[in-house]
Amino acid sequence: MNKISIKHFIIFIFGVTYISLKTYPSLFIAQGGRDTWLYALIIYLIFFSFVMYLISVMQSKKVYNINEIFTFGLSKFFGNIFLFLFSLGLFLSSLESASVEANVVKSCFFLETPTWYIILFFILPSIFLIGKGIRTLLTFSIILISSLGVNTAILAIITEKYKDIKYIMPLLSGNIVNEFISTLLLVLGSLSAFVITLPYLKYLNNGKNLKKHTIICLSILGIIFIYVLIGILSSFGPIRAANLFYPEFTQSQRVQIGGILEFGDFFFLYQTVVGYFLKYILSAYGVYIIYKKYIKNDKCFITIYTLVIFIFSTFISRNNYVLFIILKYYQYINLILFIFVPLVAFIFFQIRYKNK
Repeated sequence: MNKISIKHFIIFIFGVTYISLKTYPSLFIAQGGRDTWLYALIIYLIFFSFVMYLISVMQSKKVYNINEIFTFGLSKFFGNIFLFLFSLGLFLSSLESASVEANVVKSCFFLETPTWYIILFFILPSIFLIGKGIRTLLTFSIILISSLGVNTAILAIITEKYKDIKYIMPLLSGNIVNEFISTLLLVLGSLSAFVITLPYLKYLNNGKNLKKHTIICLSILGIIFIYVLIGILSSFGPIRAANLFYPEFTQSQRVQIGGILEFGDFFFLYQTVVGYFLKYILSAYGVYIIYKKYIKNDKCFITIYTLVIFIFSTFISRNNYVLFIILKYYQYINLILFIFVPLVAFIFFQIRYKNK
């Protein structure tokens, strides 16, 4: 039984989108300043419209297999090229997950530990999970997302008293147009991680209420995202927040109980390791779903995929400055692979389906 319900699909959306918004908000704040949260709210509405269009096309045609959507809409030749580009985006998402997770653990917690050693503990369990199939992934995702929900709530509560709303005032005091455009490109690139879940829709047992549940899910994620940005800005102000690699880590370090007990950074570590691990396995398995009929040996595919990720992420995660330069350009690449590519495919699919 490989079928999943809509509620299960929503779990996957949380799995790939949640961590993409929370770990390195300093990238966005460096562009948008104190108004980043306000720009992000507007950008989120644009992203919301993009997702609703994709869902509407699939629901109206009752086609949920992206292989079919790409190849029917763009012809088999161009459809396969676009599928390859989309799969490249999934691969880069896996690479981002392994690299950022290793860099966070090394730079924030274990300074003397080599990144390759951290990555081994990250990707070796993924080999087992990816090889077990979608039902195991689903069960694992439900457990981890539930724990992340509790973790997020606790982290929000214990850091609340360290925030000061004066840091986000006054509103719209900078170069609004330039700040908005530069923030738009980065935030939209990060939000595009949603499309990692598209390959899983082929296993959907009933798409009747897909749009309704997706709206609820994206609304919750949007609230979390805006809350995180406001929380970071009101804790440090725009200048310091923009110059911290991982602002939530620094924010969690301020937590004390009775002036002696410090434990807030545990919650940041947990959300980073668990969140990126979940995003990694969902991205990797997404590639497997797309090319499943061409893969003759599952173990060979998983081994090669894991080895390539291990080699590249080991080098990328070594230096914070290099990593964050790459992460900035990675958001621009996402605009092409995760926004432009599926949007073109879905538009042509809709047009050709009407003329069918």
